Amino acid sequence: MDLFKPEVLQPLPEFLPDCREPLSLKVHSDFAVRFDSNFYSVPPWAIGKTVIVKADSQTVTIYHHDKTLATHTRCWEKKQRSELPAHREAAFKRRPQEWLAVEVSSFISLGEEAKSFLEGLAHTGQPIKKNLARLLALKDQYGTVLLIQAIKRAITHNAYGAQYVENILHQENHPKKNHPPVQLQRQDLNRIRLEEPLLADYDAYILKRKD
Repeated sequence: MDLFKPEVLQPLPEFLPDCREPLSLKVHSDFAVRFDSNFYSVPPWAIGKTVIVKADSQTVTIYHHDKTLATHTRCWEKKQRSELPAHREAAFKRRPQEWLAVEVSSFISLGEEAKSFLEGLAHTGQPIKKNLARLLALKDQYGTVLLIQAIKRAITHNAYGAQYVENILHQENHPKKNHPPVQLQRQDLNRIRLEEPLLADYDAYILKRKD
């Protein structure tokens, strides 16, 4: 009772302290950070930089030094990408070789094995653009499941390079598709890559409708 006497109580400070736990993360080539199994975009100029991520139950805010780079609505699902339109537009306006961000985003959407393999490529100094182009072509030829199996084997042997994955696939499987994708006259359309869909989401939707 003594604690709640008017003469004992003190007013709250004008500004409450920031109690969010800061997390230091690196911005990947797809101009996004990976936080809590999801991806949140930042301006493309921050690629390769280390940023600070702070999150609460509703938002995810990304800082570089004292500057706020982006604020996203927090996603509580898994393997989702939150991307602000301005970040995507800025990425497309960058130098042509930085279209690589699209291929990176498409490749890492295949799962944790793909992300680990990409990190291994970067660590060993392999040419990212050349390897990604070949790996995505192998995905078209053999399918996602066989490609991921081959990537797992390559990681086990520390064999980072599209040529190793291709050799594993060639020895153990046959291509599912023998024809290349249709090439359009507009090169920007040829570079479009869709991220791998999560089939579990479709299953959950069907079950929800049945209920």
